[in-house]
Order: sequence, then structure tokens, then C-alpha cells
Amino acid sequence: LKPAFYRGGAAVGKLRRDSNARARAHAALRESAECKSTRSSSGPPARRMTMLRDAPDCVTAAEELESALAGDAGSDAPLMATSKARRAPKAFPWDRRLVLGLAAGLAAAALLSAVAFRSGGGRATTSSALMRAHAVIQADAVPAARPQYWQEDDRQDSEQQNETIEYRPQPAEALGHDGRPPSPEVAAAEVAAWQLLHPGGDLTTVSDTLVADGAGAGPVDVADAFAANSTALLASHDETLCSGVGESCLTSKCCKEDGMQCFTKDLYWGQCMETCIPGPNVLDQASSAPWECKTLGDRAPGDPKKCAADGADCRADKCCKSGGMQCFEKDENWGVCRPQCTAGPDLFESTPGQWSCKPIGPRSPGAAPWVASKCAQPGSDCRAAGCCAAPGTQCYKQTDFWAQCLPDCKPGQKANEWDKEWSCDAIGSRTPSRADSPPPSAGKVGAWVEDTCSDEGQNCRTSQCCREVGAQCYTKNEFWASCRVGCDTAPDVNDGNKSWSCNTMGPKSWGLAVKDWPSLFCFSLFMPSSYEMGLMQMQLGKDAGIFGCDGHEVFAAEDATVGTSKDGKVIKIVLIPKIAVGVSQDGTAGNAKLFMAVWDKVIAGGRFRNYDWTLKVDPDAVLLPWRMRSHMVGHTGSKVYVVNCNKFPGSPNFPMMYGAVEIFSQSAMLQYASSSWKCGQQLPWASWGEDYYMTHCMDFIGVGRIGDFGVLGDNVCTGANCADTYTASFHPFKNEAAWMQCWGQATAPPPTPAPAAVMVRKL
Repeated sequence: LKPAFYRGGAAVGKLRRDSNARARAHAALRESAECKSTRSSSGPPARRMTMLRDAPDCVTAAEELESALAGDAGSDAPLMATSKARRAPKAFPWDRRLVLGLAAGLAAAALLSAVAFRSGGGRATTSSALMRAHAVIQADAVPAARPQYWQEDDRQDSEQQNETIEYRPQPAEALGHDGRPPSPEVAAAEVAAWQLLHPGGDLTTVSDTLVADGAGAGPVDVADAFAANSTALLASHDETLCSGVGESCLTSKCCKEDGMQCFTKDLYWGQCMETCIPGPNVLDQASSAPWECKTLGDRAPGDPKKCAADGADCRADKCCKSGGMQCFEKDENWGVCRPQCTAGPDLFESTPGQWSCKPIGPRSPGAAPWVASKCAQPGSDCRAAGCCAAPGTQCYKQTDFWAQCLPDCKPGQKANEWDKEWSCDAIGSRTPSRADSPPPSAGKVGAWVEDTCSDEGQNCRTSQCCREVGAQCYTKNEFWASCRVGCDTAPDVNDGNKSWSCNTMGPKSWGLAVKDWPSLFCFSLFMPSSYEMGLMQMQLGKDAGIFGCDGHEVFAAEDATVGTSKDGKVIKIVLIPKIAVGVSQDGTAGNAKLFMAVWDKVIAGGRFRNYDWTLKVDPDAVLLPWRMRSHMVGHTGSKVYVVNCNKFPGSPNFPMMYGAVEIFSQSAMLQYASSSWKCGQQLPWASWGEDYYMTHCMDFIGVGRIGDFGVLGDNVCTGANCADTYTASFHPFKNEAAWMQCWGQATAPPPTPAPAAVMVRKL
């Protein structure tokens, strides 16, 4: 049966995949323990053979084991049968050698499982012992622990032999039963088996122990140990297939990742997490049902993996701390956590550079889709929901009767003196970004974008970025690409019926929001020979008024230079034709024709395409661009213009757009560019003022209107209070002193509240 002994490891390895055969083999091993006294009794071999044949339990054990092995050994069965037939005359096959061979096979299978499941989280003591034994043998650190190959002594059975059958170690270079070197796993199993019986024992004694008499601590004891522990040994490896991220841990009750704990949601789901807060879990992608957060099993040893914070290099950590983030590589020297990444230049960065956008590691879990609808909305009481809809917010308690979603909270804070202090006790967990969040569509861009990115009609293959709001660099072929708002692979009638490949290069443009978002393009028409030149030069020197917008331009019928801006750009006038101005139907300047010429210049220049909003601003108006952005941000992307005065609510002409500050979205400007000819030909504009003309023209060509009476405080309308912190512009201030006074009032910091009066009781 010696060939079967050496094939035991393979046979038992297959048994692990057949639970019925494995059960029979384990039962046979347990029964074999009852045969110990029979096998270890002294006397001639013939006598012991008779005793074995007469022991029913031993016969049953042998038959069960043979059946189990033959049932799953496949091609090994004939070899085992032949080996048995060859050895039958010499000794009954169920002796200590078979037990030791099977024990070695079981240990070999367990050793292979330990190696395979090491990364899967197995932490059983038996697995560790097998690993240590294998390491000792592979390193050859203990000569006496080298593989021991057992061979029966060639002496014939005789009455002179009155000791148990002796097994002795062979040299390490000895060959196996079929002329091949025996497997190192079997050798490792021998040492591992001894270690299981002798915890903390000296491996240098393994040789002497293993060849000791069967009645002592020899091979029989080794087999008995595996008989008692083999089922638990193999089962322990199945149970210690610990759960990874996102896997259920209800069955395993353990976690692969260091520092993680198995927490339950309910009777049907549990998951490995670092912490768990009872209630809705915003990272639960399946449902909004609350978590009970009961622990199963022990926390995995070690510290949780440290992931990169926002803005830090994430290449080494290969993970992101913030939810919904992915580590993206820029180049071989830098990588950072971001929600999305598009290969090409990053419009956010202060300097131009190309990103490969290669993902490194997994994306961190983000907020589930249900969070936006089922969690508390900004400004509402979040106590019942226990979570927040807005990314980056946490439900904080003010009192037992109110809690609100806030980005942060400091205990004791209060907005007003009469408010109650906030306790800032956290309810639930902070809401991260959604894992499936779309790429951002707006934001402040680097100043280099204006000089580096391409305009419509330019080849953008090199820059891979565009200036126009919403434009994308699309390829036509391997030599040409251009910035377009859309692309179609069908033959282009405007390009000789040639087809475009329409592959994208770089990110979609957000326009030239170089100072803030949404971006503003502001212009003024003035007379350089009048007081208006002084007003324009004063605004330029302070980077105020229209010069505080992201883009600006000045128009006049006289050639002149206003000056040099703070960023070193020379501000020259864009010339328009001289057009006489009459009197309008309401007694104001009949300047519709003049401004129609100005608007034609604006359209021809094309710069309005690169900004979210276009503003026409009178030279004597005080404009605060940052406030204007706050008014317009909610309407960005819509095709609208703003009516800003409702002086005569009962009049059919009101509300209307007063001309001191006129505001148009980019879509509205595109509509005017394509349809203004209709207004010129079909509207009776000859006696109109320019603001009256633009109001009626926008309505005529299908541009929507929004009413916002806080964008302009005008003394010609309902008054101008420069101290009003809500209003975004004021008019008119026709000299430099008046203009600066209003500017100073509008930009002054809010007054510090006076300290509360203290009542002192006179004694």
C-alpha cells in the first residue's frame, strides 16, 4: 500500500470537494482509534494479523476508508487495489503505515488549504502550525526536521520479532515509491502533525519521536490526533474564508481586511465595516432600511487600512478616505482622489498639464442613490430621517426638538443672540459624494485656460480643451479636431459632406470662469471725451465694476485707450460707427439703433460664447460681480433674460428691463445671434429706447424672462440704497466721488453688533 500512502495527499485533497466521501473517511479514522490496542499489542506479526482480522471495528474502518478513497480517488483506485493485492500476504493493509499515510495526506491537504486561504483571512491555529512547519522545511532551518520517508524493514516475519513493526527515517535524498522525489507537502505534513501533538515542542526531536514504539508517542498517536482533528481542521478552513468588502459576513462572522468588524443590518445581511451607527446607512446601496449594528465574531486584528485624504498623493495608499472617490494617476509622480477624471488637461489646476487618469485601486463607497430622496433636505429637521441628502453634510442636533444638516458644527454656536445654542450631537453618518455622481459641469478654472484652450474653428488636437461654455474638442480625423457643442458622424453639409470621427479629446469646457462661477462677460458703451472716461479709468484702477467680471470689453465711437489692467492687459476701445441718437417715445434717449450696432459688434466678436452670462452695464452704474453671480447661479444654463424693474405694476409694459444693467444668459445670446434680424425687420423699434427694444426683441424671438428686482437698485426705477447687502448693482452715480462713495458703502464689512447691555444692581 505504499504507493497509496504517497498518493494520500492528492486523494484527501479531492475528498475535500466531496462531503460524503470525506465524512466516510473521517468516520473510518475515528473508528481506527478503537483499534489502537489491537494494533499496538506485542507479539509476532502473524499473531497480530489474526487479531486484526478478528476485530470487526478495525475491518469496518478499513473497508470504509478504502471505499471513501476509491470513491473519490478516480484514477488512483486501480493502483491502490493492485498495491493492496501485492502486500496482502505480508500484512493486513490496515496497520500503522496506512494510518500514518492518510494522516500525512490530510495534513498535506490542510497545508495547501492554509497556503491558499492565507490571503482569505484564515486565522485558525492549525493553519498557522502548518504554515510554520512548511516554512521550517523549506528554509531547511532544522536538519532533523527534513522530510522523513517511512519504509518497512525488509526483514521477513518471524517469531524472533517480538516488537512492534519498526519504521525508520531515510536520507533526505531518498526517492519515493515510484522513483520520484516525494512531495515536500507530505514531508511538511509529518512535521505539522507532530507539532499538533506537541505544542511548543522541539522540532529537533521529531525524528526520534516519529520512529518511537507505537505504544508511545509514535505514528499511532499521530494518526489518532488527525482522526480526532481532521474534520475540524478541514472545516475550519471553510469557516475562515472571511468576508471581503461588500460581501455578507453572516456566515463567516469574520473579515478579511485588518481592523474590520462584521456588523449586522438585520437577520438577512451583515457586512464588514470599521464602524457602524444604528439607523440608515448612507453607504448601503441596496436599501434605506436601518441597520441594527450588532457585532458578529471578533474584529479582525490589525489597524484599518489608511487611505489618502483629499488633495494628498494617493498612489501609495491606492484608496481614498472620502466616500465616492477614486484615486486617479496624473503621471508617474502624482495621483489624487477625485470623483471623476477625464484624460487630458485639468481645467481646475492653476497650471496646465496632462492627466492620464489611470485608476489606482478601488473606488471608495459613495452615497447610495436613495439618499437624495429619502434623507433630510437642507434646512429641514433631520431627526426622523437620521441622514442628510446633501453631500458633505451631517445631521447635527441643536436641541431635543430640532436638528439640521450642516457641513460642520461647533458646540455652543448660534446664528443670533436670541437663538438657542447648538449641542452639535451627531445623528447618523456624514453623507459623502455619490459613487455614480456625474462629472462636475461648472467651477472656477485656471487663468491659463483663456490663453491655452482653443476657440471654435481652431485645431484643438494639441490643447485638448475649449473656451466656449459647453464645447468639447471633437476629432475629425488624425490631423484635425475642433471645438463644438455637439458632433455627428453623418456627412456635414457645412464641411463639404465630409464625415467626422467625433472622438472626444480632453474635458468638456466650463467657459472662462477665471474669477468665479458662473462666469460673467461685462461691457460698457461710453464717450471717451466726457466724464465717463474718468469713471471707466477709476474702475479699471480698482479692478471694480465691469473689470471685476471674468471677461470685459469697452465700446465707443472714438478711438482711445482706457489704461492697463492689474493683470497687465491694455484695455483698448472697440470702435463702433457713429449713429445719431434721437428721443424715444417715453422721452428718453431714442438709442435703439445705436445699441443694435453695439450688439452686432458683441455678436461678431464672439467672446460672449465663453461666458455663462453677458451683462451690458452703464458707465455710471456700480456693479458688484460677486453678488450678481449669487443672483444668477440658479438660472445658469437656461435661455433667459432678466427683467429688473417693476416701477408701474399696473402697466402692460411692466415689469421690464431697465438699461442701466441688462443681463442675458449664454443661450439667450445665442438665440439673439441667430434671430436678431427678425427684430430689426418686424418690430417698430425706430422710436424705442434700447432697453425697451431688447425687452421686446427677446420676447419676440422666444427667450424666456425671469424677474429679479434685486439685481439693480436704480433711482430711475424704485431707488438705490448702496448699503443694501442684497442688491447687486446701483445706478446712477455720474461723478467719481459719488461712484466711490456708493462703492465704499456697498463693499463695507457688516457692522459689528454692539455688546449686550449689562444691568448692574446698585447696592
